[in-house]
Amino acid sequence: MTNEAFLKFKDSENKIIIPYLKKVFPSLKSACCLYHMIEQLEDVYTYLINSKDVIFIEVSRLNNSINHTDILSIKDYAIMKKGKQYHRYMKEIIALSNSEIIK
Repeated sequence: MTNEAFLKFKDSENKIIIPYLKKVFPSLKSACCLYHMIEQLEDVYTYLINSKDVIFIEVSRLNNSINHTDILSIKDYAIMKKGKQYHRYMKEIIALSNSEIIK
């Protein structure tokens, strides 16, 4: 990711995504982007919330509206992604999320 793309992502995250996540998770303390895919009409994100829940959201490229499609526990997400080898993956994403504290 180029520096310009990263700055654009962080701007969108701070202005659009984090306020939405605070509505869905009133006790939001940390949010870590695990996945971001750019599609034609929306951006698709996966966020780890408070080191325990994973939310899947879509942000419209037309009007910045947000739709969340699912919320899973971190364990269910790790199992979905890694199957029986989920323990190590779960530890890695929890460690990563500890650096993304919301202020």
